[in-house]
Amino acid sequence: MNKPSHLMKYFVLLASASMLAACGGAATPAATTAPKAAEATAAPKAADATAAPIAKPSKFQEAPILADMVKAGTIPPVDQRLPTDPFIVGPGVLQSTKNLPDWKAGKYGGTLHTAHASANWSPDVFVMMDEALMKAPDLSVAGIQGNVVSDFKVENNNQDFTFTIRKGLKWSTGDAVTTEDVRFTWEDIYGNDKLYPNGVPNQFKVGKAPDGAPATLKIVDDFTFKISFSAPYGGFLRAMGIEGWNGYTLIINPSKFLKQYHVKYTTLEKMAADLTANKLTNEWWNLFNLKRCQNWDMTNPRCAEYPGLYPWIPVKADQGILKFKRNPYFYMVDTEGKQLPYIDEIISVQAADVEMVNVKVVSGDVDYLRESTALIKVPMYKEAETKANINTILLDMHVDSSGLSLNQTYSDTNWQKASQDIRFRQAVSKAMNRKEMIDTLYYGYASLPAVTVGEANMNYDKAGAEKLLDDMGLKKGADGFRTYADGKPLTILIEHQAPAADIGPAAELAAQYLNAVGIKTTVKKLESNAYGAKSAANELQAHVDWSHDQGWNNDWTEGDASRAGTMWNLWFTTRGKQGIEPPAWIKKAYELDKARWISVSGSDEYNKLVDQGSAWERENLPYINFVENVKYPMIAKKNLQNMAVAGFAIGNNFQGVQLFFDPPQK
Repeated sequence: MNKPSHLMKYFVLLASASMLAACGGAATPAATTAPKAAEATAAPKAADATAAPIAKPSKFQEAPILADMVKAGTIPPVDQRLPTDPFIVGPGVLQSTKNLPDWKAGKYGGTLHTAHASANWSPDVFVMMDEALMKAPDLSVAGIQGNVVSDFKVENNNQDFTFTIRKGLKWSTGDAVTTEDVRFTWEDIYGNDKLYPNGVPNQFKVGKAPDGAPATLKIVDDFTFKISFSAPYGGFLRAMGIEGWNGYTLIINPSKFLKQYHVKYTTLEKMAADLTANKLTNEWWNLFNLKRCQNWDMTNPRCAEYPGLYPWIPVKADQGILKFKRNPYFYMVDTEGKQLPYIDEIISVQAADVEMVNVKVVSGDVDYLRESTALIKVPMYKEAETKANINTILLDMHVDSSGLSLNQTYSDTNWQKASQDIRFRQAVSKAMNRKEMIDTLYYGYASLPAVTVGEANMNYDKAGAEKLLDDMGLKKGADGFRTYADGKPLTILIEHQAPAADIGPAAELAAQYLNAVGIKTTVKKLESNAYGAKSAANELQAHVDWSHDQGWNNDWTEGDASRAGTMWNLWFTTRGKQGIEPPAWIKKAYELDKARWISVSGSDEYNKLVDQGSAWERENLPYINFVENVKYPMIAKKNLQNMAVAGFAIGNNFQGVQLFFDPPQK
């Protein structure tokens, strides 16, 4: 299959303009304190650690729109709204200088327009607003630094974690943020069996394991708190930062606001009107959950004006429109003392579907878009660049775009025996013509899966695949298709739910390649509910989906064996009460994962374990990854500044506070 000539023209043009560098390291600002190592583990360091320290500005500035509010007496002056030690943003802080080499202090003003396809959910805005307890540049675990907290330290063999909230930090309502917000979260939210019947979330259990021993909390003073574990858990830093896009709401919630809906602090009589309005009786816990907004909820209109620590706060808007205004109390400033963000507001308009979102792009109605873009649409974007005043920027995808999972516990004895033989998985991998996939599905903007599959099995080798299948006794019949040893036909049904544009075509190509080596294969697309139900019931024989093995450092070894065997995964999640006990090679992944969670995220020890996890994948092929390092188109108006030129595309969302328009919007 050859690349269409009309696409080739555009991608040749793009090749000279796009940055193909991988995600790099980052600098740690002088204003924050890097974690100190436990006795046995070195602290993670940023790759740009030699960058010049950033001095605290001598004076602060604010956006003109807020200056008008100060004059009117609506809010206090900027130096009374900022914490005493604000987070200082400059070169190499939110993005490494490798990924953003031309950082500039920005200009205030403007509205960022984007679009979304699902009601009350704008993923690009969510990522721009998401603030965690800690963060690291480039979505890395190297150079983890304080964010909502000013600093932290790790002690006692990675068991004790002490955090200091920025003194003077304020909610968007102007109320002070203190450890009372932490205590309330721990004791009155996680400690209430109506709200959390299973106690604290897994992030606060040793190893992030469902059966791990829960942590203890100690409030040291108004701004300092300590979380301690009974065993080493250095991965807690990652669990509170990048892992799963967790926000600060994991441990800090606006207690003053939420106490109005908690029976410990407010009687049912005082909640009566709210309970009635929401058609509840005495179910105060359901009302509490309706009123509480976690980081994932902040693009939902029900969270308008909810107290937050985000750069923008949601406000009420018309149906189908999500609107966010700047937070006057946001805790970041740039090197010139300008309170961030630079952009005044964000507006996201709902479209009928992803296709209509892209129509808004080419019509010039969108200033920024990442989540709903696709490589296949790059020619359309390029044609619209002048008319829509946009740039098309190719960065890295934070997921491995597509891979084939063979459910080795699918309820067919012949299938189990064959798929659990490493030679079968090697044959399936060798049968994949990945170079053709890269050309036809990813237009050359992807690479062979050297990390997750390895050189021995990532190259197209039809003859090698057929020999392995022959050696297993899976012989071809008169029709050219193979049978099991007992004569029953060997067939594979690949199912998928097409969560991304490449998934369906990738599944079809995989089936074509398997048919070519004599494995009779068909493909079926399922609706998401049916897909989930079949997966849970162990009724998926094989499926194609994306994974996070590159972006999340072996996410296969994160306690999830479902891509190799549904019943093996059930055995792990139920601690042996259900499912099928997995073989030793599967258990090895869990041992590696446990060791990684013990080590400090980003440390030398941690990095060695990540490498061991990748080696385990290459050796065992738990699933068949098709490609790695797929490019991700990002659309931005030509006058949108401080845009990354390399690294993960989604990393550019996380540095939204430093984007600005120059020249200003018309």
